[in-house]
Amino acid sequence: MGHMVRVFCAAAVVLAASACGDGAASGAGDSKQVVIANFGGAVKNATETSFWKPFTADGGLAVRSDPAGGGFAAKLQAQAQSGRVSWDVIEALEGSSAVLLSRKGLLEKLPADLTAQLTKVSVPGSVQPYGVSMGDTGVVITCNMKVVQKCPANPAEFWDVKNFPGRRAMIDNPYQSMASALIADGVPVGKVFPIDVDRALRSLDRIKPAVNVWTTSGDQQMQLMRSGEVGIAFMWSGRAKSLADEGVKLKTSWDGSLVNPSYTVVVKNGPNTDGGLKYLKWYATHPDAQANLVNALGYGTSSPGVGALLKPGVRAWMPSDPANAKNQVRIDPTWWADNQREVEPRWRDFIAG
Repeated sequence: MGHMVRVFCAAAVVLAASACGDGAASGAGDSKQVVIANFGGAVKNATETSFWKPFTADGGLAVRSDPAGGGFAAKLQAQAQSGRVSWDVIEALEGSSAVLLSRKGLLEKLPADLTAQLTKVSVPGSVQPYGVSMGDTGVVITCNMKVVQKCPANPAEFWDVKNFPGRRAMIDNPYQSMASALIADGVPVGKVFPIDVDRALRSLDRIKPAVNVWTTSGDQQMQLMRSGEVGIAFMWSGRAKSLADEGVKLKTSWDGSLVNPSYTVVVKNGPNTDGGLKYLKWYATHPDAQANLVNALGYGTSSPGVGALLKPGVRAWMPSDPANAKNQVRIDPTWWADNQREVEPRWRDFIAG
């Protein structure tokens, strides 16, 4: 979902970005509300309807939204350095960022009793020491069929500009785009991680002249495809679903797709840590609310009870659907946390060059 990768932004820029939105907290505690950082746009609208309003109506606290738009890791690190942490919860935080922030001691470790309780009602592996699965995202090739005549069915065909012409967009995210580049270069999906960075960059060098836009947000992906400015793109699957729901004539391919695990996490030393934990528990124990989100966006959540509550056709948008998972890479969140310092500068040089 979102990214989430601009981790080395200047601190002043990051602090300015984290202060924007429709109600970022000032840093002072407020036991009557929970401040939730989120991606904004379609994701914010869906989570507000599915989670925030029912949570408040259910006797919970008021929710204040900070639609930070991504870049959560950099922004939280800047908040912590300033001594003014303004968030209680980050929603749909990428797994790689969750691992990184947890290692830096910036996320609240879930209490043992809460972990045990949530593990009993969640899909195996979805409860981690730092949070609960929310927003597992597919990265899929998507085409606007009013703009192009043929849509690539896999990354190798995306790289084949001669036979699949059209303006293209890729995601400004090193590990997502590098993974797709390796698949395009013939690496089997089971061997993409650990990423061979040199090989991935060589593959990306071949497609770069044909990439018109490197996207930095889901809203940007949607606008480019909706307007027809690009006809072929790697997109986050929930954003592609939202476009299809709008009536845009899309074709989407899951062959060689990626699935990026994401989590709802509680921020350490936020204004209302107890409220953040209360919200996390509410989310994890309400499969009906989770089903509402999946019906809206197609993203994965933590409850095994969601499947029985889905609308017809929604499964086809889920990364976990067996048909979609046949030839798919599950991104290893620890790889980026382990290799970020080395890879990020090389990626920024690649984008700028």
